[in-house]
Amino acid sequence: MKRFCLLFSISILPVIAPAQTLQQALKLTDNEQFDEATRVYKELIQGQYKNGEYYFWLGENYFKQNAIDSANHYFEKGIDVQPENGLNYVGLGKMQWYEGKFNGAKVNFDKALAMTKNRDVTVLTRIADCYIQADKKELDLALTLLAQAEKIDPKNAEVKLLMGDAMQEKGEGSKAIEYYKQAQQMNQKSVKAILRQGQLYGKAKNYSLAFEYYQNAAEIDSSFAPAYREQAELYYMARQYERAKAKYRRFLELSSNNKEARSRYAKFLFLSKDYPEAINQIGMIFKEDTSDNVLNRIMAFSYYEKGEAALSLSYSNRFFMRAPSEKTKILSDDYMYQGRILTKNGKDSLGLASLIKAVSMDTSKVELYGDIATTYFKMKKNGEAIKYFNLKLATKKGITVNDYYNLGKCYFFEKNYTEADTCFGSVVAMQPKVGNGYLWKAKVNANLDPETSKGLAKPWYEKYIEKGLENVEKNSKDLIEAYSYLGYFYFAKKDNVNSKLYWTKVKELDPANEKANKALQAIK
Repeated sequence: MKRFCLLFSISILPVIAPAQTLQQALKLTDNEQFDEATRVYKELIQGQYKNGEYYFWLGENYFKQNAIDSANHYFEKGIDVQPENGLNYVGLGKMQWYEGKFNGAKVNFDKALAMTKNRDVTVLTRIADCYIQADKKELDLALTLLAQAEKIDPKNAEVKLLMGDAMQEKGEGSKAIEYYKQAQQMNQKSVKAILRQGQLYGKAKNYSLAFEYYQNAAEIDSSFAPAYREQAELYYMARQYERAKAKYRRFLELSSNNKEARSRYAKFLFLSKDYPEAINQIGMIFKEDTSDNVLNRIMAFSYYEKGEAALSLSYSNRFFMRAPSEKTKILSDDYMYQGRILTKNGKDSLGLASLIKAVSMDTSKVELYGDIATTYFKMKKNGEAIKYFNLKLATKKGITVNDYYNLGKCYFFEKNYTEADTCFGSVVAMQPKVGNGYLWKAKVNANLDPETSKGLAKPWYEKYIEKGLENVEKNSKDLIEAYSYLGYFYFAKKDNVNSKLYWTKVKELDPANEKANKALQAIK
C-alpha cells in the first residue's frame, strides 16, 4: 500500500508542479519581471517540451516586451510541438492582427476556436484581449467572446477584467468600474483589478482617488511593480519629480531592472528633465543591447537639452539612419529636435528643412515659427524671417520679447523703420529695465529723422544711457554711439556747451575717437 501511494504521488508530480510553477511565471509577467518570467517558462519547456501552452505564454511574455520576433518564434514553435493546442494559433493571429493582416489573423483565430469548440476560456479571452488592446479594435466581437467565456466559467476574474477593459474602450466608465469591482469580489487580492480601477480614475483626472487605488494595490502585494510605476506617473504629473523618481526606482527594482523597464525609466527621466541621469541609464542599457532605436531618440534629445550639440547630432543621425529599416515611427518631435540640433551645429539650411517638416506634421507646434524665423534671420534672409515671426505673433501663443526684438531687427535691416519702431516699442514695454529696447528705438528713430532736425532719437538714447551706465565696460560701444548722437544733436542746435559735454564723454571711453576729436576742434 505504501509503495502504491509512493508511486501515485510520483505520478502526479509532473501534473501539479508545472501548474503551480506556471502560475508563478504568469505572475512574474504581470509584475513585469520579464527576464525572470522567461527563465521560468524555459525551465517549464525543458521539463515538458511538448506542452504548447508553455510556448504560448513565453511568446506572450516576449510580446509584452515588444520583442515581436521572439514572440512569433515561440508561437510557431508551440504549433510545431503540439499542433492540436489552439492557443498558439491565437498567438500567430495576434501577431498578424497587430501587423494589419486582419484576414490572416481571423483565419488563425477561427481555427483556434474550432479546435477548442468555442469551449476554451483561455482561447476566448486571449482573442478578446487582442480585439480590445490593438489599434484596430473589435469591441463588440470581444464582448461576444467574453460572454461565451463567462457562461463556461462564471467565476473567472480575468473575464470580468477584460469586460471592464472593453467598456473602458467604449467610453463607458461606470460599466467598466462595475466589472472591475466584480473581478475584485471574485478575488479580493486581485491587484490587477485594483490597478485597473486606479487607471480608469486617472483617465477621468480624479488623480487623488487613482493614487489611493495604486497604494492599495501595493499594500496588498508589495511586489506588484506596475502599482509603483503608476504612482510615479502621477507624481510626475504633479511635478513632484523626486517622489516620482523614487517610485520609479522601486518599480525598476521589482521588475528586476529588465531592459523594457529601464528603457521606460530613461524616457521618464527625460520627461522629468533629469537629462544627465537619462543619458546615464541609456548608456548602461547600450552596454548590453543597442537594439531599441527609440533610445537613440532620447539620447539625442537629452544631449541637446544639456547643450552638447555634437553628441546630440551623433545620436540624432543614428536614430534617423535606423528608423526606415526598423519601421520606427518618426514623430514631429524628431524633426523638431533634428532641426534645432542641426542649427546648433551650424547646419542652418538642413535645420530649416527639418523644422518646417515638424510644423507641417503638427500645426499645433506654433513655437517652431520662432525657431524657423530665427534661423532665417541668422542666415540674413530677413523677408522669410519676417513672414515666420508674424506667423508666430498671429497665434498669440508662447510669444517672447526676443520675437519682437529679432523681428524689429529684420524690419530695421530691410529699412522698414515704421514697423521696426513698433516692434522695439513692444520690447521696451515688455522689458522696461533692459537697455536694448531703448537702444534700438533710438537707432530706428535716428533713421526716421536722418537730418537730426527733430531729435526723434534723443529721448531714446538718453534712456539707453541711464541703463547702459550700469555696466560701462560691457556697454562702452553702445554708449559711444549714444553720446555721439547727442553730441551731434547739440552741435546742430549750436548748443556748444552740451555738445562739448557729450563729445568729451566719447573721448573718455575712446580717446582716439576721430569723430570726437574733430567735433571738439570745431567747437573751439
